[in-house]
Amino acid sequence: MVAWIAAMPEPIDFRTDDDFTASIWISPEAIGTMLNAASKAGRRETGGILIGRYGPEGWSADVVEATPKPKGSRSGRCWFQRSSFGLADLLERRWGEGLHYLGEWHFHPGNAPTPSNPDIRAMRRVASDEAYRCPAPILVILGGSPKYEWRLSATLFRDDRVVTMKQHSLE
Repeated sequence: MVAWIAAMPEPIDFRTDDDFTASIWISPEAIGTMLNAASKAGRRETGGILIGRYGPEGWSADVVEATPKPKGSRSGRCWFQRSSFGLADLLERRWGEGLHYLGEWHFHPGNAPTPSNPDIRAMRRVASDEAYRCPAPILVILGGSPKYEWRLSATLFRDDRVVTMKQHSLE
C-alpha cells in the first residue's frame, strides 16, 4: 500500500517508434510502490522486482506489481544489490494468479534514469539464465527526487537486443 502519495499516479505506457513495436504498460500501483520506496531510500539506491504478464509475442508486457527491496538487500549512493529473500514464495503465489517475474527496477537518486553498463550486463545475464525463466526481461529505472522531478525509463532485453523506450516524467 502506498500511503504517502496524495493521489495515485497515472499508468504509463512505454512504446517504441522503431521498425518493430514493443510496449510496456506500468500500473499506478507499481509506480506508487517505486515512488514510495525511492522516497524512503533518500540518497541511496533501492529496487525490487517487476511482476506481470507478457503479450502473446513477448514484445509487450503489463507490469502490475513492483516490489519494495527485499529484506537483506544492500545499497549505497551509486549501487544496489537486491536480495532474493521471500521472492520465491511471492512469485509462486503470483504464478497461481497467472503473473510472472518480468524483470527488475531500481532507483538512481538525483540522477537520470539511464541504464548503466553494469545494469545492461546484469539484465543480459537474467535473459540468458534459465533459472529466471524470463527470456525478455524488463529494466525500469526511476531517477530524480521528490524535490525536483521524477523520471522513469523502461528497457526491454530480448533476442540480444536492448530496446530503450522514451523516458517519462512523473508529476
